[in-house]
Amino acid sequence: MKLVTEFLVIIEKDTSEAFYTLCDNVGEFNKLLQSDPEISIQKNELTYRKTSKFKYEAKTNLVKGKSQRFFHLRIEFNGEETEIDGYLALLRAVKSVIHRSGGRRETLWDDLSLHYSHKAYPLIHNVENLMRKLITFFMLTNVGTEWVTEASPNVVKEAIDKSKRKQYLDVLHQIDFSHLGDLLFKVYQTKDVAKLYESLAKATKLDELKLDELKAFVATSNWEKYFSKIVSCTDEYLNKRWKQLYEYRCMVAHNALIGKSEYESIEQLVRELEGHLQKAIDNIGKVSVPQEDREQVAEIVASNLSASYGDFIQLWKSFEVTLLEIATNWALETVHHGLPRPPIYILKLLHEKEIVDNDLFREARDLWFFRNRLIHDATTSISEQETRSYIIRLDELLKVLRQSWKDEIVSALRALGGKGSLSSIYEHIENHSVRKLPATWKATVRYTLQINSSTTETSQRGGEDLFCHLAKGQWGLKDL
Repeated sequence: MKLVTEFLVIIEKDTSEAFYTLCDNVGEFNKLLQSDPEISIQKNELTYRKTSKFKYEAKTNLVKGKSQRFFHLRIEFNGEETEIDGYLALLRAVKSVIHRSGGRRETLWDDLSLHYSHKAYPLIHNVENLMRKLITFFMLTNVGTEWVTEASPNVVKEAIDKSKRKQYLDVLHQIDFSHLGDLLFKVYQTKDVAKLYESLAKATKLDELKLDELKAFVATSNWEKYFSKIVSCTDEYLNKRWKQLYEYRCMVAHNALIGKSEYESIEQLVRELEGHLQKAIDNIGKVSVPQEDREQVAEIVASNLSASYGDFIQLWKSFEVTLLEIATNWALETVHHGLPRPPIYILKLLHEKEIVDNDLFREARDLWFFRNRLIHDATTSISEQETRSYIIRLDELLKVLRQSWKDEIVSALRALGGKGSLSSIYEHIENHSVRKLPATWKATVRYTLQINSSTTETSQRGGEDLFCHLAKGQWGLKDL
């Protein structure tokens, strides 16, 4: 085995004048190295600790235009793998002498680092593919191919039928090493925390709160949910080691200097990760993802494909919460057999009740189709530009939705001095609304006034006590 290390040693007059003056040739520099009693130099041979011998070359010259001198060192190892420790010890000794003398050392060539990088790469590559294998196995056996065959709209299914470019495995290979770990170890919430606050606010006694329901609000990882019972290892333990290995992987990938200690750390991390990942794969048949959790798992995968995918999905979650809030305010049915209604179902309800108009409904439906492509369609690639365009559209849609009818009426009444007739409220909304008003919008305004007033018979239908009925056709803000 042949290994070469080259150093460029710079001696600056301003930094170490004595060193610069005395060490003005190779002979003097060699004397400096031999100030370490374990180093001896004879012509082109360097001996370390009287037993290890290495080929050695040194050249020197002045740095043009600077009060600096450089020494170019070349140290060559020829031996067996078992003898590398002696070579490592020598290089450390040379570095130490240079450092103590005030010289600046740059590594020009390092076969030793290359050697350990070559040894480390297959180890890292293997555990990375083991992780991809586990996630692929987990997703396809628990969430399944119904992502694209059952859960997608017809327009998406048609696109998939026409495309044979990619398989699901290819999608996972688009995820970089660090984000790959997020699919299993990153914690996330499946339930809206606002619902927790709501439950706590309604409770008057401790026994009205159920522990299992409260625990459902705790953020957990896919590993904690689905694998912790079959593999005696925490997500925190694995995530910490995965991140450490990622740092070493970056060093290998970017030609950073890898020594024996780094390589041994990589070996240790790989051993620890491989054992647990393989055990998870061997017991994958014991893992079961409930039907109601499958969309959540799919979203986590999609979020990690790219930053823009993650941004869209985060915004989409806000959209779902907003839809639910609107539906709740209008006393619409949002739960069926104990499970929340899908967002598209709630959207259809709001459209049927003319709470959202045709244009808003169509835009929301288009965004839903895109969301399903992003999450369920593993066969097509979605560009960054396309994703960003949908993010802008979704953000605009949210602004319109969040400008609720309640807000519109409150704004109108405040502009009217706190009270006004229905006709004046209509006129203000018509002139200032950001939404396209549906044909039945005036009826929606009247309904909103009624369900949000304690002075009407319909106030019990989920509204707030915001308005007061002053007289026939006359309304005011209760706080005024």
